[in-house]
Amino acid sequence: MVRLLLSLALISSFAFGGFDPVGQKAHYVLDKDPKRTTSMIKSGTIDVMVTKPLLDAAPPAYEVSVKYKAKISLVGDQEGEQAKAIDAEFFTPEFLEKLRKEGSYIGPNFKAKHQGYADAKNLDGKLYPHCDKILLYDIKDSGYADEFTRVFFDLDRFDIENLQIVAHIYAGVPVLGAVKIDASGIYQGMNVKAGGDFQLTP
Repeated sequence: MVRLLLSLALISSFAFGGFDPVGQKAHYVLDKDPKRTTSMIKSGTIDVMVTKPLLDAAPPAYEVSVKYKAKISLVGDQEGEQAKAIDAEFFTPEFLEKLRKEGSYIGPNFKAKHQGYADAKNLDGKLYPHCDKILLYDIKDSGYADEFTRVFFDLDRFDIENLQIVAHIYAGVPVLGAVKIDASGIYQGMNVKAGGDFQLTP
């Protein structure tokens, strides 16, 4: 099951920015708590880095490299790297400011709703107060949604229905802005979910 968490990491990259994000890195660790993650996913990490601007892209975009490792029951170890284009607007503070003001966003690849604010405490014990809590839904089968789910649900062969993502966004967190990300959906009639936390690397 390798498609739920990578899609989550990529789609949540609409967060804070305001300056050139090239070179920024972020590290995410799977939370194995059954309240957040389906038991068949035993472990996993994702490392994300903004590698370069795509100056000829329309609309303007950045290339984001995503490296992942995961251990999944019945599937085994999963490891790889993907490069995806992320629209530049999602790195700007104006995007989130507009989402706060209007309450919702409707785009070609996903829709979003601002669900207010909440504190987030991560696996490493660090507290991030007053995060923007964002719901992402109606996620299309596109670059924004595919790769996160590919990491933890290995669904090259399958589809997740009703994929939804909740992201806690905090100013100053590199690349994604997301300190807590939780994806859920339905696979072959079963509810599946995966959650991961941002962590500072040594």
